[in-house]
Amino acid sequence: MKTRSSVCMIKGNSPKETAFTLSEVLISLMATMILLTISVPLFSLLKGYDYYSDLSVDQLKAVIQWEINQSRTFNVSDHFISFVDKQDRHIVLEQYGTIFRRTVDGSGHETLIQNIESISFIHESPSILMEVNIHDRLYTRKIHLTQ
Repeated sequence: MKTRSSVCMIKGNSPKETAFTLSEVLISLMATMILLTISVPLFSLLKGYDYYSDLSVDQLKAVIQWEINQSRTFNVSDHFISFVDKQDRHIVLEQYGTIFRRTVDGSGHETLIQNIESISFIHESPSILMEVNIHDRLYTRKIHLTQ
C-alpha cells in the first residue's frame, strides 16, 4: 500500500514542495503591500491636465466679450451679467445649477458652459475679472471693456 508521501515522490515532488510556507506567503504579502503603498500616490501624477475645462472657460470668455461688444449697456453683478443689445433685448448670463446659461428676454436658455461649481465676476474698470471653478480648479480670465 502506498502512502501519501510515496505518491508525491512518484510524481516527482518532495513533501516540502507541495505548498507555500507561511514565511513565503508573508514575504510576498509584504512586498505587495509595499508596492501598493508606493504606487497609489503616483496615480495622481498620471492624471493629465484638463484641457477641456480650460478651453471651455476660454470660449465662455469669448462669448461674454462678444456680448459686451454688441451691447448698448451692461450690468455686472457678483454672479451674473446682464446686457441690453442693439435690438433692445434683455440678455442675462447666469449660473443655473451646474451650468452657466444665456437667456434672452427671460425666455428659454442656451447653455454656455457645464459642470461649474461656482462663477463670479468682479468689475475692475476697464475690465471684468471672471473666476470659474470647475472640478475643484479655479480658472481666472480678464474680459476687456470697450465702452
